[in-house]
Amino acid sequence: MTTHKIQPAHVDDRRIIPGSPESRARRIRHLINLITLIAVIVLLLAWPPAASAQITITLDAIDFSILSGNRVQIELRLSDPVEKPQSFATYNPARIALDFPGVKLNLPQKSQTINYALILSIMAAETPERARVVINLIRPVPYKMDIINGTILITIGASGDAKYTPGETELHRIEDIVFERGNAGDGRIHVKLSDPFIVIDTHEKGDNIIVVFFNTELPKNLNRILDVIDFATPILTIDTFAQGNDTRMIIKTTGNYEHLVYQTHKQGSIELRPIQ
Repeated sequence: MTTHKIQPAHVDDRRIIPGSPESRARRIRHLINLITLIAVIVLLLAWPPAASAQITITLDAIDFSILSGNRVQIELRLSDPVEKPQSFATYNPARIALDFPGVKLNLPQKSQTINYALILSIMAAETPERARVVINLIRPVPYKMDIINGTILITIGASGDAKYTPGETELHRIEDIVFERGNAGDGRIHVKLSDPFIVIDTHEKGDNIIVVFFNTELPKNLNRILDVIDFATPILTIDTFAQGNDTRMIIKTTGNYEHLVYQTHKQGSIELRPIQ
């Protein structure tokens, strides 16, 4: 049988003498450990809590109510308050659109038929980036948007529909007309307006697009014909002139194109894009 001899562990029985270099080094190590521990505790207390999951804001309901003066108020209720949405109006077809960045739809139905006053229907759609609400109208009409306790209120025919319809004596004003060519050969006409309540009507007649700015005066320096044929767009000339209380613009065109008319606040825009 093989016998293994176990040696006793070596015991260092040296004592550390107070005031010796070993004693001072031990105290310094203890002090460093204590300072490190305190620093870790302070960092843990000051560290912000883990960010909570981002809250998804949803559009939960769209309702409408009838107001006096042949007006309609549309109510958009969301799960959480949002900033005032971006809005714009188009004139052919007549629509009001509102964009809600980062908002998702949570609606029982995405379209409603109204058929009251000047409103035909309301539709909602969403993309990964935003939700959009579109109000389809019989013709362009002024509107007002308010936010009350996080609810979006859109009043169609705001401040009295008659105030901004053709035939009233209060005149608006065109302040500037600018033409530009887009990168794809599209022609763009930008009309600077005195206010966002000008009613605009457009229709096609032969090779012309006729734009009427109701109850809108035209300064003498803007009463002119712009020849833009050299820009090689679907637009050849832009003839703008006063006609009674209205301003009329006749856009002479060429070739095949699609056109879009819209307004963002105090600017009306007409775009003609060539179709290959």
